[in-house]
Amino acid sequence: MKVKNCSYNNNCLNVEVRWGESDAAGIVYYVRYFDWFTEGRMFFLKNNGLDYMENFHDKGIVAVSVSANCEYKRALRPGDMINVKTELTEATPARMTFTYRVFKSPEGELAAKGKTVHAYVDDSGKPFNLQKRFPELWNKLNGLVSKY
Repeated sequence: MKVKNCSYNNNCLNVEVRWGESDAAGIVYYVRYFDWFTEGRMFFLKNNGLDYMENFHDKGIVAVSVSANCEYKRALRPGDMINVKTELTEATPARMTFTYRVFKSPEGELAAKGKTVHAYVDDSGKPFNLQKRFPELWNKLNGLVSKY
C-alpha cells in the first residue's frame, strides 16, 4: 500500500523523524510510533472540528487507552519524512477506536500500522455512556467514523 504526501488531507499528519527518536543503531525506537499515533489522533480530532482539550478534557471527559498495537513493516531513520494517516473506525457509547498507517514519504511505502482503543471515563475514572451524557459530541464523533 502506498500514499503520496498527505498535506491535502485533514486525517494525515506530516512528520520529520528526529535523531532523538532513534536507538543506538539509528533506527526509530519502537515506542515512538505510539507517540505518532497520539499526535495523529489529536491532529485528526482538531482538524475535524473536535479539539481534544475543548471537546473532551474541558468537559471532564478522559479518553483512556485500553488497547494499543502496532505492526512494523519497514525501518525508519532520522531525517525520513513520514505521513501518519489516522481514521476513526469505530465509535460506541463506551469507546472509540482509531487506526493508523505510517507511510515513508515521498515513496509512500507503508512503514507501520496500528490501532488504539479508548474508553470514556470521567475525572474520577468512572466509565460512562458518551451518547447519553454528551449527545452532541456523540453525533459529531459518529459522523467521523470511516471504514478502514
